[in-house]
Amino acid sequence: MNVILSLMLALMPAASPQENSSVSIKELRNASAVVLIDNRSLHLSTYPWRDFMPGAWEGGSSPLMIGLKVISADKKPLPSGLRMDRAWVLFGEQIWEVPEFNFKGRIAGQQKDSWIKCPASPVCEISVRGGPRWDPGVYVDVVVRLTDSEGRQHFLQAPNQLVIATS
Repeated sequence: MNVILSLMLALMPAASPQENSSVSIKELRNASAVVLIDNRSLHLSTYPWRDFMPGAWEGGSSPLMIGLKVISADKKPLPSGLRMDRAWVLFGEQIWEVPEFNFKGRIAGQQKDSWIKCPASPVCEISVRGGPRWDPGVYVDVVVRLTDSEGRQHFLQAPNQLVIATS
């Protein structure tokens, strides 16, 4: 049952503007492009895309997918205990909130976390699927919420990210 629920959540359409967002669009748009955690400067790199490979997707194309990477500017390991626990993609006044990161191959009944525990490396990354069907060629703002080892939350933004089409 938990596996089915997780799959259903991953396939749900984008939230309507501000209706289900736990953070206001104003707060998200004011997120910094660089955050300093434990004397380490971090930035966000993203790769938003839609797949238009013929025959691969029902309806002719995929929903929005996005690769998220939190990167240490000095290429040293990320701060210990850092986790990425939520993401938002903004297009105009529309918000796609990703409240939970789902993993392939999850075992039924397995205890799970709804965040990504970042490894002791310079990069923490995940890909998420199941977003809205915004057209390729548009620009979106992407925000992730990081939580440090002390429980403090940090919002990190990658503004003006081009949604591309693959085929």
